[in-house]
Amino acid sequence: VYRMQADCDTFPQPVDKTQTSVYRRRWYILLLFSVFSMESCAIWNTWGPIAQTVKKVYGWSDGTITLTNLWGCLDFPIFFLPTAWLLGRSLRLSVVVAAAFMTAGAVLRCVPALLTTSDQTFTWIAHLGSFLNAISGPACMAAPIQVSSVWFPPMERALATSIGQMFNALGVGISFLLGTYVVSEVEDTCSEVETGTGICYENLETGRTDIKRLLLIHAGLAILIFVLVLLYFPSAPPRPPSLSATQTRTMFLQGFRRILKSRNAWLTMVTYAMSQGLVQMWQSVMVINLTDLNLPGITEKWASTLGIVISFAAVAASIFVSSFLKFFKNRVKLVILVLLVSSAAVFSLATLMFKGVLSFGSVETFKAVLYVVLLSGICLSCAAAPLLFEFSVELEYPVAEGCIGTWLSVWFNMISILFFLIFQIPNIGSDWLNYVLLVSVLTPVPFLLLVTEDYNRLTVDQGKISQHPT
Repeated sequence: VYRMQADCDTFPQPVDKTQTSVYRRRWYILLLFSVFSMESCAIWNTWGPIAQTVKKVYGWSDGTITLTNLWGCLDFPIFFLPTAWLLGRSLRLSVVVAAAFMTAGAVLRCVPALLTTSDQTFTWIAHLGSFLNAISGPACMAAPIQVSSVWFPPMERALATSIGQMFNALGVGISFLLGTYVVSEVEDTCSEVETGTGICYENLETGRTDIKRLLLIHAGLAILIFVLVLLYFPSAPPRPPSLSATQTRTMFLQGFRRILKSRNAWLTMVTYAMSQGLVQMWQSVMVINLTDLNLPGITEKWASTLGIVISFAAVAASIFVSSFLKFFKNRVKLVILVLLVSSAAVFSLATLMFKGVLSFGSVETFKAVLYVVLLSGICLSCAAAPLLFEFSVELEYPVAEGCIGTWLSVWFNMISILFFLIFQIPNIGSDWLNYVLLVSVLTPVPFLLLVTEDYNRLTVDQGKISQHPT
């Protein structure tokens, strides 16, 4: 068995290509990890897609809803170092532990579905479940490049990273899909005796039942994934898939010290954290932003459906772009730059529409144009996410992939913490959300321009791998 974890401060030397091999089971490992990451994200974003319903049923505010998401970001500064250390020792153990916490959080939230509890107790349990599930976050976000590195050959690494990373983002779409079709939107009108909230008692109970059913579905999926991970999820194949995978890495503390001294590492971190963190966090609360526009026809269900389409389309766009990266393997910076600048141009239109500067003849036309603008803009920006991960690995090689993934992910979450903390400001409203998308992709462009391109890992591989599956 080969080792990827070692403390080395020198650039590794090439080894014999006969040490490498590619296994078909790599696709199962990638799929299982991707589904685990996707479900963890879906559990994290349970409440955003049903924001209006949960406000009416449990009396939650925007601050309460976004606080459940905030736990996912607050957990990261606490658990990113243990996760990075664990990833350096065992990929399998890292994923098993992360899946266990995800399952514990999902199952805990089902307690109100089995026992009679007060709304306040339900709220506390929801927060605790979110906290436990969020412990799995560092592994979900940092491990994709390690999975691709230890299981996939050079020409497939970008594609594998894209699938592993974007399935996490797809979790937002899954949360919208389940939230929209499992939880009924609570109606305000009623012909019967109304409660103090002005909503039918029957409607409130229907909403409550639907929410409990949604939590049970998430718990069932989490348990299934955890069992599959326990049954078979090895840290690495018998033989490595590439020459660079056979080399030792600068691990953990040595790796982080090297990253902290790297100008490129800081520049790519800002680019990734801003362009991906803010866009994905906006997606999680887009129902709040769009419904607060107070336009006829832009309902919770319409916004949630748009969220579903965006999430699936963004994943498809990311995988599509990554599959062609092998033709631009020495021009990754240029590809990322084109994606961010293009998305900035599109998001400028979205901001003008949000603010009413661009008007249309009818609400239906406005909705159609907004649909296309948000869909294309988010697809362009999200397509840069796996490329930034792969680009960072190339720049910082031989620092371990787990360290680099953790470095990028922790700052992603620091930006996300700031985003959700804004909701806790009294009477802040939601008007500021109209500018988030444009700022998120425009701000990182100068930082990316300052990055000095260097493809260290690609230099080691140089296409000398046997790509015949065994």
